[in-house]
Amino acid sequence: MKGVVAAGDKNSAQAGADILKEGGNAYDAALAVMLAAPICEPLFTSLGGGGFLLGLEKGKKAELFDFFVEVPKKRIDEPEFYPIYVDFGSAVQEFHIGSGSVAIPGLVEGIYQVHKEKGTLPLSKIIEPAVRYARKGIYLSKMQASFVKLLEPIFTSTKSSMNVYGKDEKNLIDDKHLFKNPNYADFLEAFAKEGSRLFYEGEVANEIEKISKENDGLILKEDLKNYKCIKREPIDFRYKDYEIITNPPPSGGGILIAFTMKLLEEYDLKDFRSYEYVKGLIEAFSTTSDFRTEKVDEFLHDENLKNILSNERLIKNYCTTMSSRLNLWGNTTHLSVIDELGNAVSVTTTNGEGSGHVIPSSGIMLNNMMGEEDLNPHGWFAWDEGIRLPSMMAPTAVLKDGIPKLILGSAGSNRIRSAIVSTMINNLEYGKNLHESINSPRIHYEKGTVCMEPSCDEKIRKELEKHYKLQYFDDLNLFFGGVQAVNDDLEGGCDLRRGAAVIKV
Repeated sequence: MKGVVAAGDKNSAQAGADILKEGGNAYDAALAVMLAAPICEPLFTSLGGGGFLLGLEKGKKAELFDFFVEVPKKRIDEPEFYPIYVDFGSAVQEFHIGSGSVAIPGLVEGIYQVHKEKGTLPLSKIIEPAVRYARKGIYLSKMQASFVKLLEPIFTSTKSSMNVYGKDEKNLIDDKHLFKNPNYADFLEAFAKEGSRLFYEGEVANEIEKISKENDGLILKEDLKNYKCIKREPIDFRYKDYEIITNPPPSGGGILIAFTMKLLEEYDLKDFRSYEYVKGLIEAFSTTSDFRTEKVDEFLHDENLKNILSNERLIKNYCTTMSSRLNLWGNTTHLSVIDELGNAVSVTTTNGEGSGHVIPSSGIMLNNMMGEEDLNPHGWFAWDEGIRLPSMMAPTAVLKDGIPKLILGSAGSNRIRSAIVSTMINNLEYGKNLHESINSPRIHYEKGTVCMEPSCDEKIRKELEKHYKLQYFDDLNLFFGGVQAVNDDLEGGCDLRRGAAVIKV
């Protein structure tokens, strides 16, 4: 076997598998998935957004490439910025879109830099699956088409968006429509020749500035020219016999995952979905929420923040807080790739929900990250210009004796950390295989509300409702994220909540 690819859609995963077959390494395959996903998973990602890549190679230190979006200067008082609402069935979430919601994109620069440092195949070869999809067309899966329908207010908000995502002037693409994006194919071919300069200084940069000026946006060409992909030292911590590596600040997701795992390290969860399991996870998530408010949110851009995990007294104090709460009970697309050489890559990318504005010549939807409430806890346009927006995205690796036993990450906004923690606990503590670890029911805590997938014993539910508001879902739901994972046995697992797929080569 050459390797395994777990991605958010079968066609996305196939793009990575094709590159492994061509002799590419895990990085090449991951880049191919990242380039293909905007066609196969148009709701979840776009080259107009950003993300993070965690890479592991035998005998080398893990590396984290940060190409997340950056805050532009608030140049006008009234940018185009307005709310839309998404109904997940048992929960409704508000997002803001418009040209004023667009943060400075990083994904194109990230792909270019990762390829320069880690790629083995030429970029012209890596783009081939995505170019084929965009030029010849693909049929979206029924689930991906339903996701497009879910965000109809965004995809229908501008003419430039409907030119790409509409099968006619009034109706969006669906699973029966051959979806093509020839402008995207043209962009990729030019990108393979010219590199990221095309996007940040060339024709595409001119178009982004034009969209901004004509629609009361914030980004100018100078912002794009100054963008840089940053290599960071990942967070590295111990959980029992395992070494866990994850995304460092200014992303908040990794440090919160590490903190939750520290709280759970000494706690006995008993059987899966037992009383002890349910209350343990909920109180660990609740205590982590307090930790986030008190110790993290205000300090995400402090270089010393990750050292807080070494403060044993602080961790012990929060464990005491969690224990006292336990006594009261009466007893945010992701891809993972690993190849035959042991190179492992975990990548989370996002476009938010999209701003509604598409760059005409490239067919690329711009992000709406400035309109994500989760990323703007102090209010809209409150972050200083020129810094990375914070993120919950946390590509993660679990090693034992230096061997990557679990490479994973998740989509799902604020649910990313609970999805990753749940999957790690299921795999490491209960010995579930990757598929079971990912597709077992999840629990999430947020602002005094517990969100829970079925099933759960009625007695446990009644006890839970004495302490928290409960949102009980009827089935597994995409609200709870989308985890993809691989391991050193070249096995893969994918999240059925989002129609994901695993392909072995």
